[in-house]
Amino acid sequence: QHTLKPDFSWGCVNVDRVVNKYFNKKFILIFPFCSPQLLHKKWPNFNSLIKIIKFKHENLEIAVAPGPNEIDEAKTIDAIAITENNKALNIMQLAGLISKASYVIANDTGPAHMTAHLGKKGIVLFGHHTTPEKVSIETEEFKAMTTNDLKNLSAEDVYSKIESDLKLIN
Repeated sequence: QHTLKPDFSWGCVNVDRVVNKYFNKKFILIFPFCSPQLLHKKWPNFNSLIKIIKFKHENLEIAVAPGPNEIDEAKTIDAIAITENNKALNIMQLAGLISKASYVIANDTGPAHMTAHLGKKGIVLFGHHTTPEKVSIETEEFKAMTTNDLKNLSAEDVYSKIESDLKLIN
């Protein structure tokens, strides 16, 4: 019961204060980062996807929640960077933020796995490094999109995969 469908909701703390500080409407949470030693997991087209989403879904805000070593990189992403006193959220705050998001888009990274185990709707992007089946990340709500080379996966391709989900948020 608990191993095939893990539930990480116990790890969430209330982040209403943070959410209310940054958002006036529904938001998409994006995790464009990855470990420095795993750069092959990083999809390079998040800003292009964000541009499409902002154009087609004006009622949605877009945010990133950078880790401690990702705060400077977050400034290169066209999204609201969620921090607490200019520091990264702790893991329980991050879980709480993910639980409040309307949708999550991520590389294959820790927050993507948290998203899956919080039962949130979203998509995770996989390259050649492994398969979604191998790491048991897909759920009824959280789906994977795979490609041989993440550099060749266009923002338009990802948007076409998530467009119907985003329309439901509206």
